[in-house]
Amino acid sequence: MTELKVLHESIVQPEEIDALGHMNVRYYMTRVDQANRSMLAGMGIQEESGKVIRRLDTYTRFHREQFVDAKLHTLGGLIAVEGSDVSREVNGYFEIRNPDNNQVAASFILRSCLIDVASQQVLDISVHSDNSNTYSNEPGAVVPEHGMPRSLSLNSPAKIRLEALEAIVGDDPTPGMMSGRHQNVVHADDCDPNGRLREEVDLMFVLHRPTLDDESEPAGPPIMRDAQGRRYSWAMIETRSLVWHRPMVGETILSIGADIAHGEKWRQSRRWMFAEKTGLLLGVSDSVGLCIDLDARRSIPMPLDVVEAIKRSSLPQFA
Repeated sequence: MTELKVLHESIVQPEEIDALGHMNVRYYMTRVDQANRSMLAGMGIQEESGKVIRRLDTYTRFHREQFVDAKLHTLGGLIAVEGSDVSREVNGYFEIRNPDNNQVAASFILRSCLIDVASQQVLDISVHSDNSNTYSNEPGAVVPEHGMPRSLSLNSPAKIRLEALEAIVGDDPTPGMMSGRHQNVVHADDCDPNGRLREEVDLMFVLHRPTLDDESEPAGPPIMRDAQGRRYSWAMIETRSLVWHRPMVGETILSIGADIAHGEKWRQSRRWMFAEKTGLLLGVSDSVGLCIDLDARRSIPMPLDVVEAIKRSSLPQFA
C-alpha cells in the first residue's frame, strides 16, 4: 500500500475565513488542487503547450473546521491509473491535516486527466510519463473508512436535459442553500488564452461571484434566524463535483438546483450546470449541508419553514 506523502503546506489566512467563521470550502479546494498537481508532476504528468490537467470528479468530506493561523498539511497518494490505451485517468486520495493535533480537517477522492486543449479529449498519459506504467502497477493508496462517502454516492448521477429540468424545478429556492435558478457570465479574466474557463476556476465560483455591492462581505452561505431567534446556517459536510465541459468567455452559465434528500438536521442539494444558450450540461454538483447553531457551534433540527419548503420542491427521484 502506498503511504500518503505531504504534498503541500500552508497556514489559514484571515481572508480565507467565510461568514460562518471558519475556512471556506473554496480554499480547501485550492490546497488539494495544488497537492494533486504535485502528485501528478511526480508521475511525469504536467501541463504543457496545448495540454491541461482537469479534475473530472471531486468528492470531499469535511471533518473538522479550521480557523485563522491553523497550520495545514495536504497529503496524498495514488489510488490507480485507469482507462484505455487512448485515454487514461488518475485516481488519487488526499487529506488535509492539522499537524499540531494530527486531526483530519477534510478528505478527498479525485479523478483527474490530461486534456487536449483543441479537441477537449482525454489523452493517453502514458506517452507523457516514463513512470506511468510503474505507477499503475504499484499497490495504490487505500481510502480509509473516514475518507469514504457517508451520505453521497460515487455512482454517476443522472444526466437530464435543460428543458426537462426547467419543467419540474420552480423559481422559488428553498431558504439558505443554492436551490432554484442562478446564472452568471464567464468573464475574460476567468479564462485561459484560448478563451475557455481556466481549469482551476470552479463553475460554482462563476455562478456565485461576488458583485460590486457585496464583494466586501465574507464568502459562505447566508446567516438566518429561526423562530427562537437563533442564528443558523448550513455547514458543508460532504460535496461532490463532476465536470464534463468548460464554457467559453462571454457564455452565460445557468444553474438549476433542488434538494433531493433530507433528514432532521441535514439536506442534500444537487445543482445541474448548463451553458444557457446551447443547453449543454457542463457539470453536476452535490452538497450535504448540516444545519448549525452558529453561536452554540452545534447542529440543530432544521426550522419548520425550511422543512416545509424542501418537501414542496424536492426531487427525491434524483437521489
